Amino acid sequence: VLTMARRWQAIAAINGGFFSRNTYSPLGAIRRDGVWYSSPILNRGAIAWGNDGTVMINRLSLSQAITTNTGQSFPLLHTDSGYVQAGLSRYTLAWGNTYSPLTDNEVVITVSRNQVVGQQTLGKAGDNAIPLPADGYLLVARSYRTAANALPPGTIIQLTGTTMPPEFQNYPHIVGGGPLLLQGGQIVLDAAREQFSNAFITEAAVRSAIATLPNGNLAIVTVQHRVNGRGPTLAELAQIMQQLGTVDALNLDGGSSTTLYLGGQILNRSPRTTARVHNSIGIFLSF
Repeated sequence: VLTMARRWQAIAAINGGFFSRNTYSPLGAIRRDGVWYSSPILNRGAIAWGNDGTVMINRLSLSQAITTNTGQSFPLLHTDSGYVQAGLSRYTLAWGNTYSPLTDNEVVITVSRNQVVGQQTLGKAGDNAIPLPADGYLLVARSYRTAANALPPGTIIQLTGTTMPPEFQNYPHIVGGGPLLLQGGQIVLDAAREQFSNAFITEAAVRSAIATLPNGNLAIVTVQHRVNGRGPTLAELAQIMQQLGTVDALNLDGGSSTTLYLGGQILNRSPRTTARVHNSIGIFLSF
């Protein structure tokens, strides 16, 4: 967070959404300037904002599908995400210049200018590196032979997608986290609904959160361990955010990722103990 904040000259910053500690790939929504760098997962909470300062915090999902010229339609699970499931996912240049398989025996389908131009079956996860086309994307079929068989070279593809709630589509910038803590000043915590594990739900840990205030301002919050004790559970964090008077509040990645930056320095911990993170949220002053 310190490195990113200084690079982008942010006045303040906080760590953002979840990511894989093994592959360092994102596990949740990241959208910047209207471009998805990672699609949302599991209908988890997210914060969105516009260049005019408007903010929205809610649970978010992205419904995407491809339709072929033969009339077949297949849902897309994710775009540019490190979260893997059996099904069809999409990878673009936002992922990087190349794609290496995240699971064994993936079928990788190259799409250029809305037409399938190649298909190959890869071996073990991490082997090979397939270039991302500049004028298209890769479709990755994981244990989804039906889709792979329906997408031979020459197939014309149409891509469609919409956010739910649809209002999210109006915001150019989005970062996912979860679970959602407050809406309208009321606790709406339901971590199981957002498919967090029981261990995560009951864990007491250092936490990060972002929230709106009644006057429309933002609050970025980190909560440390009790004196000679443990950090808050998610339920306790929701109560803390409510006591702080926030309106809508979202839990962010926590634990060793928890980092609060202001005015050139880390406030909540020694810089020596801060962990590397995939993404963060910066606060900027305009003159």
